[in-house]
Amino acid sequence: MRFRRQLSLGLLFVLALPAVPATVMAQAARSTEQAKAAARALADKGWEFFNAGRYEEALAAFRDAEAQVHAPPFLVFAARSCERLGRLIEARSLYERVIDEPLAASAPQAFQQAQADARAGLAALAPRIPTLEIAVTGAAPGAVELTLDRERVVQTTPLERDPGEHTVVATVRGQTPVTKTIRVSEGERARVTLDLTPAPAAAAVTTPPSARATRSAENDVKMAALIGGGVAAGAGTLAGVVFTLVANGKASDARQQWSAVGAPDGRADECTNSAGGHQTQQCSKLSALVDDKYLFSNLALWSFIGAGASALGTLGYYWRATAPSEPEKQMHVFPLVIPGGGGLVAGGVF
Repeated sequence: MRFRRQLSLGLLFVLALPAVPATVMAQAARSTEQAKAAARALADKGWEFFNAGRYEEALAAFRDAEAQVHAPPFLVFAARSCERLGRLIEARSLYERVIDEPLAASAPQAFQQAQADARAGLAALAPRIPTLEIAVTGAAPGAVELTLDRERVVQTTPLERDPGEHTVVATVRGQTPVTKTIRVSEGERARVTLDLTPAPAAAAVTTPPSARATRSAENDVKMAALIGGGVAAGAGTLAGVVFTLVANGKASDARQQWSAVGAPDGRADECTNSAGGHQTQQCSKLSALVDDKYLFSNLALWSFIGAGASALGTLGYYWRATAPSEPEKQMHVFPLVIPGGGGLVAGGVF
């Protein structure tokens, strides 16, 4: 096989160091016999891995062989391993490294063949490398920061990337970053567009209170009204009782005073003042007692009236508040199909 033949020629050249000009193999001339043996063993191992489809291990083996003793064939084999792994950008870099190395006219045939293979590999690889063009709308290009796979990029020409999945992030100060993920295949010329147009400001929305909160507020109002009405009725009743007791006490005192001055019961205006100063004082006292009796009697009456009005008002409010609400008027119409005919059926609350 050609691949195997190139590998063998390269190794033979490395091991046949005395026959090679010093200017071509300066690094190999400085290598020890132990380094040459290690490079040969690593290259053989890399070849085995490559044939077994274990390209990651093959790539590591060829790189280690190159680190021991420099030989262009090792880099060509490493580039081909990268191709199999889908790492086309890295493969291109290895091919270019082989091509750019100056070789003397007396360089071994294996080295010259490695350069020729690198040129052919690079030419075949170029159209396989996919490109990704990034477009941004809704923002000035200078105000946008772009990253591709966490690497800062500039929005200019299409960018070369390995086949696979890639993530683009566009950031504008003061806005939420816009992220897009795209998968590209070998040879694909992909384009991704990120829209950075600011979202319109959301209108303020007034959320109506929930039915539960409304019922809770209504219950609080009802309770406050019941408590207030009960307190007013109780206070009015208590005041009426107190005023009644005071009025009764004044009435009792007035009757005793009537007896003392000899006035007819209940006729303080007929009390005579002709008996002298003492009689005049007794008549004035009787008149004051009678006036106080009427005053406190009237206060007791209006207290009871107020208490009754508060009680009736509270009961009326409670009855009105707890009465079931009138059902909403609505009508439903249903089709009716029966053997030999049909029609419509209307129902609901009217």
